[in-house]
This record gives sequence, C-alpha cells and structure tokens, in this order.
Amino acid sequence: MSLRPRICLIDDDPMVCDALALGLGDGGFEAVVIADARDALGRIEQERFDAVVTDINMPGFSGADLIAAVRAKRGDLPIVAISGGGTIAGRDIGDVARERGASACLVKPFRARDLIAALKPLIAAS
Repeated sequence: MSLRPRICLIDDDPMVCDALALGLGDGGFEAVVIADARDALGRIEQERFDAVVTDINMPGFSGADLIAAVRAKRGDLPIVAISGGGTIAGRDIGDVARERGASACLVKPFRARDLIAALKPLIAAS
C-alpha cells in the first residue's frame, strides 16, 4: 500500500494534467487524473483521496460546481482551485472558488512546486 498522499487532479486540458501529475509524482504524491468534473465527483464519493485539485473553467459541470458538491459531501477534504484567471458572472474566479469552499487558489501559470507547497499544509491539517 502506498503512503503517498492521493490527489484527485481535475482539468480538461491534458497538457496541464500531464505536467501537474508528473510534478506531483516527483513531489511524493499520487495523482489520479480525471478530465471531467462530474466524473471526478463520482470518484471522490467512492474512493479515498487526501485532496482535490480542480480547474475552475471547464465546460458543463464546472470546477466551481465541483467544489460546492464536494464541500456538501466531504466537508473535510482539502480543495485547491486552479485557474487561468477571469471572472464568473462578473466576479473574480478566485473569490467564487473560495466562497464555494476552496481551501486555496492558484492562478496559472504556476509551478508544480507551488501546488505542492499549497497542498502539504492542507493535507497535514486535515
């Protein structure tokens, strides 16, 4: 059994997923990559994850929707929202993510080490 923290990584951009999964793996994490937020919610309900990292801007069921749904079901699970910036209904995307329950937010572009630095204290505190 792996003692590495297990991260549910959701982003519809395969290049972002590949880069972050590689960086997380190098940082001692196990990244489970999922391209669709609705699919991710089902997996989060059924599997053990130590944290969630989700893009906010995705078609259909968005990362913002996912954050709210995860908070309703797993209030203790750390969630890091990632985004290229922008707005949702005229409001800053980071503010919306935090209001929906994100534990932390990172704006792209960022390095995998920045994500790891955000995840470590969140996982330790949960």
